[in-house]
Amino acid sequence: ASLVFFQHSSVNHSSHKLKHGVAYNYDTLVIGFMIGVNSIFGLPWLVAATVRSLNHLHALGTKSSDGKFISVQETRLTNLFVHALVLASIFALSVIKLIPVPVLYGT
Repeated sequence: ASLVFFQHSSVNHSSHKLKHGVAYNYDTLVIGFMIGVNSIFGLPWLVAATVRSLNHLHALGTKSSDGKFISVQETRLTNLFVHALVLASIFALSVIKLIPVPVLYGT
């Protein structure tokens, strides 16, 4: 839970000038609920991807010459596509199993 809090507080710092609607609060509530459910069933928690989130924020932001954010184009499509590809990889396991393990490890 502390990782989720850290990720939300670091990405949503006031200097990033992000504006959140009501859905942001629902998102936090759902993540908290899922951490509780996963804990009860012994499943892994949702992992806060702070580095990826900050890089995504910097890629979508417009900065002034001194490095401060002027504006940020907010989108959830990137996360939707990432999770859709993860879901698609489950259905492609028969093909992924054909890839030699040394190739996956980069050796």
